[in-house]
Amino acid sequence: MSPTIDDIDIYKHCRDEQYKVEYVRKWEPLVRQYFKEEDTIKALKIIYCESRGKPTAVGKNKDGTYDKGLWQFNDRTWKWLTPKLKLKSNRYDPTVSTAVASWLVYNDGWYHWNSSKHCWKGHNG
Repeated sequence: MSPTIDDIDIYKHCRDEQYKVEYVRKWEPLVRQYFKEEDTIKALKIIYCESRGKPTAVGKNKDGTYDKGLWQFNDRTWKWLTPKLKLKSNRYDPTVSTAVASWLVYNDGWYHWNSSKHCWKGHNG
């Protein structure tokens, strides 16, 4: 069977997804400490989409708040989580932010990163 244009689109998408994961692969051991195996790729893609793997990344929002760190935690979210999880470190610490990200995912869902979902969700959901 000959390839079709759909096959090319699927191939391109797969290459794009592979690139995202490879770009932040250095964070895989840390992600595996806190996320289930079946969630590792999604978590790595979120790291790519949010910060390109840079733990010191900062994004300013239209409302004046900031998103900071590997997972780009918003000021309001971090303020809410600090007493709840007794956080003593800041959002720039990759280990702390990854632990907090996994806590959020497994206690509240992936929706905290919906603003970048177009980047990490994938071709088939």
